[in-house]
Amino acid sequence: MDRIIHVINASSRTDTGITEDLARSLAWAGQNDLARAHCVTLTDGPRGISTARDSDDAAPAVLRYIEREAARPETAGFVIACFSDPGLFAARGLTGKPVAGIGEAGFLAALSLGETVGTIGVAAGKGAKSMRLARHAGVASRVAGHVGLGLDYGQLQDPELVLNRVIEAGKVLRGDHGAETLLFAGAGLARYVQPLEQAVGLPVVDPTQAAFGVVLAQVMQAEYARHG
Repeated sequence: MDRIIHVINASSRTDTGITEDLARSLAWAGQNDLARAHCVTLTDGPRGISTARDSDDAAPAVLRYIEREAARPETAGFVIACFSDPGLFAARGLTGKPVAGIGEAGFLAALSLGETVGTIGVAAGKGAKSMRLARHAGVASRVAGHVGLGLDYGQLQDPELVLNRVIEAGKVLRGDHGAETLLFAGAGLARYVQPLEQAVGLPVVDPTQAAFGVVLAQVMQAEYARHG
C-alpha cells in the first residue's frame, strides 16, 4: 500500500494529544489497506489556534507543508485538521490532489444526517468561528446553535471530564436548540462520538473522520477510473 493521506494538525503544540488522537481514530484506513493516515503536527504553526488571527497565522505553515508533500508520488491527498480550515482554498490551487478541511467537510456531513446541526466547541464562547465558517459554506441558516465546553488544551487529557461536558452540551443543543445532528467543532474528539450518540439519541459527526472520508472517496474513485 503506497497511498498516504496527510492529516495536518496546524498547531505547533505537542502537549495536547490531538495528533495522537487523530492517528488512533484513522488507523482503520491502514488496517483495511485503503490508505495510511499520516498525522503530523506542524512545528512552524502557531502555538494553539483559538482566534481568527491564529487561523491566519496557521495558513502559511499549512501551505508550505502541502506544497512540499504534494510532489511525492505516494501522497494521495490532504486533510487540514483545524476547524477554521486555514489555507484550504489556497491549498487547492497548489495541487490537483484532493484537499479537505474538517470545518467544511464536517458541516456537510452533519447536514446530510439531519435538517439542523448543533456544534460543540472545546473552548468557551458562542462559536463565532463556527458560524463564520457556516456562513462561508452557505449553511448558516441550518445551524441550530453552538455550545462551548469551556475547556483548555490540558483538560482534553481528562476523558471523563470531556465526556461529561460533551453530553451536557449535546442535551442542551437537542432540547433547547432543536438540533437534529451534532458536530464537534474541533479535531481530536472522535472517541466521544459513540457515547454521545448513545446519551442524546442523535447522530454525531467527527469532522476529521468526515474530511478523511471525502479525500479517501476521491482517491478510491481515481483508482477505479485508472484500473476499472
